[in-house]
Amino acid sequence: MKVTKATAYALHAMMHMVRHRTQLPVTTSEIAKAEGIPSGYLSKIFQKLTKAGLVKAVRGKKRGYVFVRQPEEVSMLELFEVMEGGPLFSDCLLRHCDCGGTTKNCHIYAKWITATNKINQLLQETDLVAASWNHPEHRFNSLPESETSKDKKNKQ
Repeated sequence: MKVTKATAYALHAMMHMVRHRTQLPVTTSEIAKAEGIPSGYLSKIFQKLTKAGLVKAVRGKKRGYVFVRQPEEVSMLELFEVMEGGPLFSDCLLRHCDCGGTTKNCHIYAKWITATNKINQLLQETDLVAASWNHPEHRFNSLPESETSKDKKNKQ
């Protein structure tokens, strides 16, 4: 399974909101600029997040988005499933064969189910706060410099 760019953008946007919780509400334009995400695309993503009940729009002078629930209550699995439109692994990777796909008659399917259950469990156990503070802050598609890169620059 490959996570779509929209899901990656949603995760980055939600991590931005976690890291800047004291400054909420925040607009999609502010998030887009800070994270390097196309603003129009991010607006569509936030429509989906709003419909799913993860965020809500605040109107008035201090407008933008806030969390509906505490981000500690939102798992990465929930966010991914909202963005991907359903369960991440609801299908056998060999769905086109005639084996009938049960764990008893197909060794590959049994391994697939075991692996995807572990991935789902890890994503379920990781909330937005844990994801946010255990990931380097950076603009989308722009990784921070490593310590060795900084050391090399300083020596030159």
